[in-house]
Amino acid sequence: MNFKHLSTSITGLLMLSACQQPVVHIYHEGLSDTQRFQLKQQFEQQQINYEFTELTTPDKYSTPHLLYFPGDVTEAYIQNVERIVRGLGFDRFDSQVFSHTGHYYTKGNLGLYFPSAYSERVLPELLFAHNCGDQDFQINIKTNGQWTAMNSPVDIKGLKLEWEFSEPFLTLRRHFDDGTYQQQAYQAKQHQVRTLQGYKPAVTYEVLGHRTYSFSLFNCDLQAIFAD
Repeated sequence: MNFKHLSTSITGLLMLSACQQPVVHIYHEGLSDTQRFQLKQQFEQQQINYEFTELTTPDKYSTPHLLYFPGDVTEAYIQNVERIVRGLGFDRFDSQVFSHTGHYYTKGNLGLYFPSAYSERVLPELLFAHNCGDQDFQINIKTNGQWTAMNSPVDIKGLKLEWEFSEPFLTLRRHFDDGTYQQQAYQAKQHQVRTLQGYKPAVTYEVLGHRTYSFSLFNCDLQAIFAD
């Protein structure tokens, strides 16, 4: 037996197999830097070939979509991509075969479209109390670095309030006259919310600290829902 010839043949088959692996083209403008890093890390661990594209996600995709050609990938492959996408904080994931109109790719190439209606790198001006019982109020983020609360359960008149945003973290502070301050930190989670008009993109800033502040405004998550 010619082992050298056999070894060369096996190497050639492996190289051919690698070349035939599909490539996922990722429309990522709606992702945060953290989400992009996590996606890249997961794809590489799962040996999923990918490329980030700078093209804009079409407006029709309000949830993450994977588009592919029949026979390019298995159901297990699609489920693996779905698991990774949901791990980024998305509640919904859709997959479908490429149609004959509106796609850019040939066989062997997939498109993974993340919604671009908003990016959590942009801090919403208005946030609504969420996950804190019967309290109903709104946080207004002001451009001068301060914040106010509307319909607040506590009197905030005269209080020194300040906010700071470093993606994906939001910090709200209450300053006291003696130079000390109280603060609550939040982390943004990108997801979808069911509304009367269907599913809409949303961002929720979830409390990272405890929820037992006497200043009750610090005990709630804060949420914004976006029109797509």
